[in-house]
Amino acid sequence: MDTMSSPRCFLLLLSWNLVVLLVLVPPAQSRPAAEDTDTVLSPRWTVPHKMNKVVAVPASKTVKFRCQATGNPTPSLHWYKNGKEFKKDQRIGGFKIRDHMWTFIIESVVPSDKGNYTCVVENEYGRLTHTYLLDVVERSPHRPIIQAGLPANQTAVIGSDVEFVCRVYGDPQPHIQWLKLISVNGSRVGPDGLPYVRVLKTSTLNTTENKMMVLTLTNVTLDDAGEYVCLTGNAVGFTHRSAWLTVVHETKKPTCVCVS
Repeated sequence: MDTMSSPRCFLLLLSWNLVVLLVLVPPAQSRPAAEDTDTVLSPRWTVPHKMNKVVAVPASKTVKFRCQATGNPTPSLHWYKNGKEFKKDQRIGGFKIRDHMWTFIIESVVPSDKGNYTCVVENEYGRLTHTYLLDVVERSPHRPIIQAGLPANQTAVIGSDVEFVCRVYGDPQPHIQWLKLISVNGSRVGPDGLPYVRVLKTSTLNTTENKMMVLTLTNVTLDDAGEYVCLTGNAVGFTHRSAWLTVVHETKKPTCVCVS
């Protein structure tokens, strides 16, 4: 029998007239590992600040819902639409689930995909749920629109750099070109009645929309002065707007004559 499994009593004689009874209490045994406060048991979200509740996208886009969680043991993950288990045969084109990424993917969304998408994460110690509201905005094709006031007229000193900005909005995605109006044999208009232009920049498969909205001219000279055009178009139509660049010599700053 373990001698420390129960209290033991001793008589201690301190003096001829005083006897003290000592009670020895066995030391507390350590808690089992399962109760270690450092161990995560019930599920918890890993990146809750990235779990936006409302997601609004245009039709034809791809949507990804993520419900990344941690727990011990590793939680299971299930997805529901409008409170009911969502099966692939319920949607044309189905959907994808990346369990190792805790992600639910819908490609080429359509208006019928609107609704509440709920993820359920659980293990034997707890359960978490999170609902995303998906809104699919139906497309409304229109010719490109250029933000008012852009591009803007500018005046630059010889040797400086200039940026023209042309913010464009459109559906379908518009194509952008930057042009400069030029003269040929003293004429700005050709025999067909169209102006002579020099193409400075045009969008390709490798250029991003944001880069195409900016035209940069470096180390400008007097020859760079003139009219610049932002031309944009899609399957619906075209839009253009121009701005003037004036190039000047560097002006001298006035000197101050001080009188004592």
